[in-house]
Amino acid sequence: MAWKKWNFILHRDMGYLCIGLTLLYGISGLVVNHTSHAFNPSYTIETQKSQVSPLAAGKSPDMNYIQQCLQELNVTAQFKNVTMLTPETMRIFAEGYTIDVSIASGETVTERVERRPILFAINYLHLNKGKGAWTWIADIYALAICLLALTGFLMIGGTGRRRALVLTIIGFLCPLLYLLLLQ
Repeated sequence: MAWKKWNFILHRDMGYLCIGLTLLYGISGLVVNHTSHAFNPSYTIETQKSQVSPLAAGKSPDMNYIQQCLQELNVTAQFKNVTMLTPETMRIFAEGYTIDVSIASGETVTERVERRPILFAINYLHLNKGKGAWTWIADIYALAICLLALTGFLMIGGTGRRRALVLTIIGFLCPLLYLLLLQ
């Protein structure tokens, strides 16, 4: 009888500890699974077409031209890098910006990227982008929910045990059937 008491206490306390992370992973999972086609769940991306002075024929883009483009576009963010996508198009990278410049015509396409304050943080944790210490926290959480499932299963007694076993088997079969039949 004493093990049932300790099983209940362990299940209850592990449940309380897991509430925050379970909600975090649940919200992030829903956002990532159902919004990535409609919009980026971690970032807002604004695209704007504009015009800068074209580069004189026969000249190659240099740092002066890049700075001129940034100034004409009112981009004060820190310059990071530049690359030539084609002989006629260069891509400028500045903090939070990606700018494609047609050097012959001066036409530009600017993408401005900003983090979505709450969703970025939740997805960052869920997808374990931080690695390091967060990996350990996520592993402890994974073990905790395994323990939560097992202690919960052990709490079932009497006539409910058969129903619990059937539902548990269905829970195992869902991902297996998906992998076998739909993939």
